[in-house]
Amino acid sequence: MMTLKGVSRTAIALMPLVLIASSQAGAQSNAGTIKTVFENDKIAVMDNLLKPGEESASANRTGLIVYYLSGGTYERIFADGSKQTMTSKPGQAFLNPEKRPYAVTNTGKTALHVITIRLK
Repeated sequence: MMTLKGVSRTAIALMPLVLIASSQAGAQSNAGTIKTVFENDKIAVMDNLLKPGEESASANRTGLIVYYLSGGTYERIFADGSKQTMTSKPGQAFLNPEKRPYAVTNTGKTALHVITIRLK
């Protein structure tokens, strides 16, 4: 049988865990969505959506084939803090030559919708 004193100690001990869990659950993510639509041992195809103000995590994107379903303005942010502003148009496609990992932030007023293909 647990006493009131025991309940109080348990509640105090668990309080930080509850606060951490609730703060993580209440945190708003500013990350875009990436969904793998096809993958096998030779290729991976991803559907990427970044709404205005959203960002993607820093990643190595060397050799990605990129196809823009919708265009817009975005920034590449490199590990050293340097930035590169880019503009894309719907239907534009290219093989990404950038060798440095970078994050992407949609700085435009419209959603960026991109299909990326990675050869394995």
